[in-house]
Amino acid sequence: MTARRKSAGKQKAARKKPARRKGARKPARARAAKKAAKKKASRKKAAKKSAGRKAAPPRAAKKPAKPKSAAKPARKTAAPKPVAPKPAPAPKSAPPKPAVKPAVKPALKLAAPKPVASAAAKPVAKAAAKPQPAAAKAAGPRVEAKLPVRVGLITHYYPHVDAGIVRIERGEIKVGDTLHIRGHTTDFYQRVDRIELDRQPVQSGRAGQDLGIHVSQRVRENDEVFLVSS
Repeated sequence: MTARRKSAGKQKAARKKPARRKGARKPARARAAKKAAKKKASRKKAAKKSAGRKAAPPRAAKKPAKPKSAAKPARKTAAPKPVAPKPAPAPKSAPPKPAVKPAVKPALKLAAPKPVASAAAKPVAKAAAKPQPAAAKAAGPRVEAKLPVRVGLITHYYPHVDAGIVRIERGEIKVGDTLHIRGHTTDFYQRVDRIELDRQPVQSGRAGQDLGIHVSQRVRENDEVFLVSS
């Protein structure tokens, strides 16, 4: 009994349809049924739409266009008001001119005759005073009018202290004397205000000495030194 049941169960299992795999295609009948169902659904939708269109009320007719308004009548312009003419101003009367009295010319006075002076009585005219020449401005110290005497020459010049060394050949030089220093490019007068001998201040210097004196301009070697006044 048991063997028969087992064989019958195996036959039933063989008759059963095989399990459908995931993603496997449906059989042709199932596909055809699905398509038919889709078609029916689409037909029903179309029938509903057509029924709704028929039941929709008709659209309202367009309102007739308003007739164009007739042209507006032109505005009436007010008539201009009459302007009353202004009265002409009365002419101004000119004031009466005062009577002009004729001017009386005064009688001409006759000048008395001038007495004629004799030739002897005429005063002698004074000779005009001649203008004196203006005194020329002296450039530098005042120089007395006498011949200058050569007393020596320049041997050296110190620009940082504005001093020149004078070698005295003859005579002497004192403080207060006026010297004339002259050379190829030098020509000026100098008043002696300070004398130094071996860097010591002295009042005068004699022949054979080398004196240092303050100068206002540049001096050069071998420039001649003349004594103008003392």
